[in-house]
Amino acid sequence: MPLPWNTRRVHTGTRQRRAGRWASPLAATAAMGALLLLSLPPGSAAPAVPGTDWGPAGSMVSDTAATVAWDNTNNAPDSTVPRGAQQQLPHTAGKSYNDVDKRLRDAAAAAFGPGNGRTGLSLTVSQTRNLQNQSVTVSFSGADPAAGANGASTSYLQVFQCWGKPGADNKPDPAATEPDPATCQFGATGLDGDISNTAHQRSLLNDPLVRGGDWEAADPVSPTMNLPAPFKAVTGEQTRIADGFNLSEYRNPFFNRTTTNEFSRFLSSEQGSGSRTFEVQSGAEASGLGCGHRPDAPSVAKCWLVAVPRTAAMDAILPAGPLAPSLWAMRLQVPLQFQDVAAVCPTDQAATLSVGSEALSAAMKSWIPAVCDTKKFTLGFSPLADLQARTQLQQPDTLAFITRPAPANVNALYVPTALAGVVIAMTIDNACTASFTPYTLADCGYRDKAEWEADKARSAGLVRDLKLNARLLAKLLTQSYVQHTAPAAAADAPFTKPGSTSYGQPMTYSIQNDPEFRSLNPKGLGSSGNVSPPVVEGLRSDAAAAVWDWLLNDKDARAFLNGCPDPSGMTINPFYSTRSYGECQEQATTLDQLAGRKISETKTPDGFTYAPVSYPSEGAAYPQVYWAQGQAIRNGDGTIDQPALTVGDQYARVQDMAAAAQNTVRAQPAATTAWCADCSPPAYKSVPRQEYGSRSILSITDAASAAKFQLPTAQLCNVSGAQCIGATTASMQAAAAQFESTEVPGVARPAAAPDYAKAYPLTLPIYGAVNLASVSQTQAATFARLFSYISTEGQKPGFSSGMLPPGYAPLTPPLLQLAATGIQKLQSVSGPQQTEPATTQLLPVESGTSGNVSSTMPVTAGSISATTDAVPAAAPAAGPAPAAAIVPGRTASTSSAWPQYTLAIGLAAALASAAAAPLLARGRRK
Repeated sequence: MPLPWNTRRVHTGTRQRRAGRWASPLAATAAMGALLLLSLPPGSAAPAVPGTDWGPAGSMVSDTAATVAWDNTNNAPDSTVPRGAQQQLPHTAGKSYNDVDKRLRDAAAAAFGPGNGRTGLSLTVSQTRNLQNQSVTVSFSGADPAAGANGASTSYLQVFQCWGKPGADNKPDPAATEPDPATCQFGATGLDGDISNTAHQRSLLNDPLVRGGDWEAADPVSPTMNLPAPFKAVTGEQTRIADGFNLSEYRNPFFNRTTTNEFSRFLSSEQGSGSRTFEVQSGAEASGLGCGHRPDAPSVAKCWLVAVPRTAAMDAILPAGPLAPSLWAMRLQVPLQFQDVAAVCPTDQAATLSVGSEALSAAMKSWIPAVCDTKKFTLGFSPLADLQARTQLQQPDTLAFITRPAPANVNALYVPTALAGVVIAMTIDNACTASFTPYTLADCGYRDKAEWEADKARSAGLVRDLKLNARLLAKLLTQSYVQHTAPAAAADAPFTKPGSTSYGQPMTYSIQNDPEFRSLNPKGLGSSGNVSPPVVEGLRSDAAAAVWDWLLNDKDARAFLNGCPDPSGMTINPFYSTRSYGECQEQATTLDQLAGRKISETKTPDGFTYAPVSYPSEGAAYPQVYWAQGQAIRNGDGTIDQPALTVGDQYARVQDMAAAAQNTVRAQPAATTAWCADCSPPAYKSVPRQEYGSRSILSITDAASAAKFQLPTAQLCNVSGAQCIGATTASMQAAAAQFESTEVPGVARPAAAPDYAKAYPLTLPIYGAVNLASVSQTQAATFARLFSYISTEGQKPGFSSGMLPPGYAPLTPPLLQLAATGIQKLQSVSGPQQTEPATTQLLPVESGTSGNVSSTMPVTAGSISATTDAVPAAAPAAGPAPAAAIVPGRTASTSSAWPQYTLAIGLAAALASAAAAPLLARGRRK
């Protein structure tokens, strides 16, 4: 059977992939979900590059940034778009730029040419090579704002991604120096667009240049060229709507408004500039584009970013979409070089499989091709729930990447491989900087308009300096604001009625109304920043456990979860309370009576059984109590038309942290509350993405995923806000220097008492764990070769294959010392070893750091405290094995959405990984 056609040929020699020659019995389980990130050998290792200075602000510039000018000054050949007869326009029967209506050419030159008084339009893309599904920063300057009648700017860009140009054989032309408009993902309408506006569609709208061309030949009877420009997928399939309507989100099989990455109306500021993050998509996210070489499907190694600049004056002349030839002629174009999505590694060795922490996925995707090239073996990696990964260590010749110790009966060797972080990522449009109104100073905390102007320029329209403490995150995770109690109605849950004092202290409406939040964020988010609970993963992970460690080790957050009020009198949603009141015993009787009354007077769903919550949950990454639901909609005969909406519909879980980050960059809430009557069968589906200007979404994800999508992340603070710290290379390395030794040799945990002055508290060490009691000499040597690469070349920050991607911090010297010791141990393995006494080197701890939890408290039934039992990062000195310490609490199965599905979630994640290799699948209802 011939290979699928592609535009890139690799390794002219024979390739072999020996089926069935797996390196260990682990294959029987791990092969189901193995994420075989097998790729081509990378180039030689490069030094650290710009862009690795990622951090809370969220944007980066790499060493492959490119700037292009509208007048082509200093443009590279494949970014040059001639403004004359040299520019031949596709689908026009040989017409050129000079054939464009002179009024349109003059309007474009006046607004974007070098004579516009602002040096002319230039466009910068922050990264153009080694791309995958990620975000890049697209910024422009030098445009004439071209103010309209109301004085506001009317200049804007339409930005989109194209796969290239078909050749004479109808396959992608690898030598093409420009894209074809038919290959562009545009017309589903971006989040800043209007689906009814022809300028935001693929509309040709009687562009005179279409006459005589092949697009007209496909529609000879339409006197107004009402049909849209067709979309030609990289597969060769062409889509064009035959009834004259726009190629809209429901009618294009390759992209829609939920999946498209297009900008319909990227407006210029009053200064003639703008900046946004743009999600570039590989063939895994956009099959019609096929960006990134793969041997098993049509694909291209080079795609294009295209920006068509426009003004209101130009739209008045031709209100068609940007793919119409006369407007296409005005474009700027930047080639984008993608990483290979998947390619066969040219080796005859058996594949070595590994499993483990999803937080390592981005690093493994970078490391695996380099390991293939330099260490000469094929490596596969399957992200699994961390508990499952630890269980896999019972199998011979297993390599598991974990952050917490394996069961005590496993003679595990732990080799440090990476420093990862858990972050609160955000896409929040700064309503305060959208426009200056009479209410701006009061609502947003500015002293005067000058301070507002400075903040507007700095923030570029997004909130980039959010501060949260542990108690605020606890409030967000427990639906403790009125705004978060949907789908419950006030009649069903009367204690949630805004302003009601029937239950004592009224429930706080939103986080913006919370005095604690305003103290940390005096400028607020503006009146339209409606922040919902974070999008979180359903996969049970050590990353989620680390979040709960942080919350439970914080006395104020712990007190809130136990039912105690904050300084303003705000209390937790009682259905999420432990009702133990350990930190406010003097108020316990009154508070418990009030909580009991709130619960008893709330109409709960049929079959719901109330039980106080325990933290951390035994089976759920983030506990979710089904305490309320909306009312079912019934037909006239009493039958159900639309079933009741539940808490799980309103705040659905996504598959993993990578999916949470993608939801955030796309401003896609996890809610599945949009009723689809036309579906078969009718069902609730994902809600639409939030529109520009009103995006407001948080997620808990890993730092590497946040950095990949250039997402701003929250700074974490002590309760007073006097000290705050964001995730950066420096703050994660500082946290590593303060890691505390555990009872398990070679394994450390984050400090129980965070140092908010310099150390990011949600920093996680990731270890490669090998069971010395069951590892063979051959496999131990292979693992040693892998770790030798990871601990050397793999610790160099950068974007190229083999380097440490942004979002990770290089290992500190003490961790590198432990890695070297572990490599030596593996190199000396001659066969399976019996369990030995625990005398392996402990993690060196700098002077002044403590190896113990700072405080202990008695544990009351159903309560949470700061004992080691409530802090699963540490293995207890005596009693249960370390794995048991991870799950000390239990939430009643009748009130929680997830505990009973832990194993199923993990298996589903593994299977989804295999189906969507090499990218993590994004599972949610559409």
